[in-house]
Amino acid sequence: MRHKQGIERHQVSLLPPSVEDYVCEHHLVRVIDAFAQHLNISALGFTKSTTKHTGRKPYAPSDLLKCFLYGYFNQITSSRRLEKESHRNLELIWLLKGLTPDFKTLCDFRRENAKAIKEANRQFVKLCQGAELISGETLALDGSKFHGAGSKEQVTTQKQLTKRLERLDQKIDDYLKKLDETDAQESNDITPTAEQIQTILEQLKQKKAETHAKQQELKAAGQSQQHQTEPDAKLMRSGRQGMVSGYNLQNVVDERHQLIVTSELTQEGVDQTQLFPMGKQAKEALGTESMNLLADAGYSNGEQLQQCLDAHITPFVPLNRAINNQGDYYQKSDFTYLPEQDAFRCPAGELLTHKTISTAKKMHLYTREGCANCNLKSNCTQSNARWISRHFNEGAFEQTQKRTTKEHMKKRMGMVEPVFARLKLMLNHGRLRSWGLEAASCEMGMAIMAHNLQRAMNVLGIEKMMLLVVAR
Repeated sequence: MRHKQGIERHQVSLLPPSVEDYVCEHHLVRVIDAFAQHLNISALGFTKSTTKHTGRKPYAPSDLLKCFLYGYFNQITSSRRLEKESHRNLELIWLLKGLTPDFKTLCDFRRENAKAIKEANRQFVKLCQGAELISGETLALDGSKFHGAGSKEQVTTQKQLTKRLERLDQKIDDYLKKLDETDAQESNDITPTAEQIQTILEQLKQKKAETHAKQQELKAAGQSQQHQTEPDAKLMRSGRQGMVSGYNLQNVVDERHQLIVTSELTQEGVDQTQLFPMGKQAKEALGTESMNLLADAGYSNGEQLQQCLDAHITPFVPLNRAINNQGDYYQKSDFTYLPEQDAFRCPAGELLTHKTISTAKKMHLYTREGCANCNLKSNCTQSNARWISRHFNEGAFEQTQKRTTKEHMKKRMGMVEPVFARLKLMLNHGRLRSWGLEAASCEMGMAIMAHNLQRAMNVLGIEKMMLLVVAR
């Protein structure tokens, strides 16, 4: 039986005679090469973009950027693996022209260039906008949790410290009782001995003092938690993954081709305060006068909605508001607000007038006298009077509720969630390798750059993409 035979190992011309022949004419590495080579590295602020006349020659930042972009295109995020690939991968050998940067050089580059990478992403977004790959009319915002480099087992919270102190107190009490029992015994054969118990007690008291000191340190810093090995990482709740120690990535994605317009790696565990800041960033990045912004219920915040409206950003956000679940009583929707009188009309036809405000909850509070004698009181409240609240930015809530539909939310899901799936595939299933917020932001920025390059290539093709990056 005949089988396919490999090339004879002793054959002289095993590889093409020229490095240029290692990759075909329409290979994606040529786009990576052209993109990085035509960046104004010095103007963007990359470290070591200008060199000294003395000392060891550094690697060009554009070459290190090419290495990382190639890695993210191929799900290689480890600097040590990239070092290995630079010795044996023909595509990477072509891309780096035979350079073999070590893992420490790659790590330093990834740690030091967060701002430069963010600025390069802004320029690429402008480039795509000019090529009509971005519409800038309707965008979607969402957040997703990414694991930090440190383990979540290294996180210490105030709750954990309180429980630890309680356990230590209990153990100390138990050993004190044992010490009393030991002292009362005449025999010297009791195990453990009084001296051993005393030693254990001293150790427990030392642990208690250390735990108490840590608790006071957190209180003084105004923190509820601290990561022992990566202080920037925070413990966050993340749906199916449970608790994640890491960061919350906010992405604004354009509807036309799912290109990421702007992004921010944050330490906030919730999305409630991110709607306006991210919308403002996207508006500035695109230079548009107005835009539509779709987001899920996690972004429901009256103050944020009002700020968006004032900045000509139209939010489409389902409201996430509490309802009266204390029995089968009239809901707030059963009360009619009268703007001219700044009062509510109740189902009995009476007026609830403005009485006070709650600054903490940002609420106006309305009530009336005489609820105790109302025939409908049993359907309204158990208290002597019914109170109705109206948010400081209730008008923004009402406008947003009227315009937001299920179709908007389906559209949002199709726009932004596939983007996070691709990013997590690139980034080791959502686990960052860089320590600290700034380095993690740089790592995320390069992954976003690779994502946008890939999306643009899928739309334009290699030839048009080459023309686009060279012509800029």
